[in-house]
Amino acid sequence: MSKSDDEMPPLEDDPTPVHHLTPSSTQARCAAHSTPPATNTSATNIDSESSDDDEWLEMEEEGEEEKTCATCLFCEATEKNSTALLAHMLDSHGFDLVQFVCNARLDQVAYIKLVNYVRATKPSPEELMVLKGTPWDEATHLTPVLKDDLLLMFDVEGLPGRQDEVEEDMGRSCEGASREELTRIVLRQREVLQRLLQAAACLADEKKQEGWQRTVADRRPEEDEGYFNSYAHFDIHHEMLSDRVRTEAYRDAILGNTELLKGKRVLDLGCGTGILSLFSAKAGATVTAVDMSDVIYQAMEIARENKMDKAITFSKGRLEDLELPTKYHCIVSEWMGYFLLFEGMLDSVLYARDHHLMPGGILMPNRCSLHLLGIEDLESHKKLITFWDDVYGFKMSCLRREVVKEASTDVVKEHCVLTSAAQIAEFNLMTAQPSDTEFSCQFSLTAKRDGQMTGFAGYFDAHFDLPCPVTLPTGPNSTPTHWKQTIFYLPHPQSVTKGELLSGHVSVRRKRREVRSLEVTITWGDQTFRYLVE
Repeated sequence: MSKSDDEMPPLEDDPTPVHHLTPSSTQARCAAHSTPPATNTSATNIDSESSDDDEWLEMEEEGEEEKTCATCLFCEATEKNSTALLAHMLDSHGFDLVQFVCNARLDQVAYIKLVNYVRATKPSPEELMVLKGTPWDEATHLTPVLKDDLLLMFDVEGLPGRQDEVEEDMGRSCEGASREELTRIVLRQREVLQRLLQAAACLADEKKQEGWQRTVADRRPEEDEGYFNSYAHFDIHHEMLSDRVRTEAYRDAILGNTELLKGKRVLDLGCGTGILSLFSAKAGATVTAVDMSDVIYQAMEIARENKMDKAITFSKGRLEDLELPTKYHCIVSEWMGYFLLFEGMLDSVLYARDHHLMPGGILMPNRCSLHLLGIEDLESHKKLITFWDDVYGFKMSCLRREVVKEASTDVVKEHCVLTSAAQIAEFNLMTAQPSDTEFSCQFSLTAKRDGQMTGFAGYFDAHFDLPCPVTLPTGPNSTPTHWKQTIFYLPHPQSVTKGELLSGHVSVRRKRREVRSLEVTITWGDQTFRYLVE
């Protein structure tokens, strides 16, 4: 197949390696919350020019830089610069950071460790001022807790209050210093910077050797504020509860296997309105329901209204930040996102499994599979893609390229299915690791008829492998769910003939800056497209 000038430039290039799936491998990703109401998906032909990609990346980085503010060490307040923030901490918290640094005679490296220590351990100003020793003096505290933390860029070695110390170390202040002395000062600063870079490199190597990967647990609360707030409104819960395929699958798995839950402890991760907790309590279990969203307050009232508040205990917060009093026989969670893996909330379920599941315990669901097929939907393709070729007599091809990046989340009508389906991944949630959230594999699809292929559609099935097994399907041949299908449109329809074998390659990985988002790359024939799900 030929390449097209209308196909879009690639997304940002990320050298992060992906893990390859073999037919026997089982991989997982799981989450504490179900999906928010909307998702975008991006596609790119990597054979196009890369200059637009570089400009986009530079603009993204510049935009992030412009939004950077200095964040308080003791609250969520932000100021436009470090000076204003120092005044805020003094006025609001009675803490003089400058005086503390001078009294402790901290150099730049020790100061950086101090800031990261406070952000990580969150002591109060009073507790910090009476600390004994230097508990922040650990190499791990060289790693920034906040991205682009302006406080880390504050030069403490040039503070007026450090003048005596500087003179002891260098003979006199920079003002009026000889050329040789200024050279010594510059060399000292270079040495400090070199130590920081070496320490950061050592930490990076350690994390690489350990197979470290950034997960949702590494995100700051303010980074996820919008995400969790999206679950606070009743609209999204109405949509999910109205999805009978979804809700009845969980109901049947729980109430159809009451012998596994009666008298047992259940953890409901990302409880939302508490419907899974209610099912579990009805099955005779004692339930701990966890959610970060404010919807948990409605869940408490719902439990009281149904006289199940004695059987259900609610805990508000991120699971990774909570100290739960016991381990559980079962963890139930409706965590799946669009294209199964969107939102990255598998991380929280895997964390719960490793820290809170009893030996021999079960997960609901315990297994998921991800699938891909080809579709023919010329009407939707024309409405969404080719529309931009002639807008009241004008060409808007630049917008066409942008729209192709954003795949639709929509119901694929059964008559639009053009090919067979291929399973591109299977995830065993009992053994999966966070690193398994990135994978790559080959696929083969067979055309069921002659047609014009307009894109690929992705969907998943969730499995409850229990004495009374239950499957939750989301494919186009099943009753539609609120997940629908995730559609990756081609820039142009491609002709296929009945029986034709369509072989390709698909890889899925997490976006560098936004771990809840996915980058999906599909290669078919002589074309490669990149999609962004966010």
